[in-house]
Amino acid sequence: MTEKEKLLSVLSERIKKARTDKGLTQPELAKLIDSTDRNISNYETGYSFPSIIVLYKISNALSTSIDYLLGMTDDPTISKSVSGITNKDIALLDQLKTKEELYAYMVKNNKSVYYLNEVWNLMNSWKDSID
Repeated sequence: MTEKEKLLSVLSERIKKARTDKGLTQPELAKLIDSTDRNISNYETGYSFPSIIVLYKISNALSTSIDYLLGMTDDPTISKSVSGITNKDIALLDQLKTKEELYAYMVKNNKSVYYLNEVWNLMNSWKDSID
């Protein structure tokens, strides 16, 4: 087996594993990276290599490192150097990003966090008054 064949084999297996571990279908991953399910299928069967831009998008969508996808490490986690950010924080942001309209609104409008906090406080006051 040539180096290219080995790399393609590892890449195809790891894209599929990371996608299924995240609970995504091929069409769902394709939508996240602005591609087609046919392309995802081609990457997962080893029929073709993704471009570096597509590989970057896949890595982000699957919350895994490119090093892992290419077989350079067996650790799929992405190293985060930002102190105070936990894996739960990253998982929450990943979940929020699937709500595209809400996420776009929050990114564009910094006051949205203030409003969400106010709604949260209101909900808690209602809960306290019921208890």
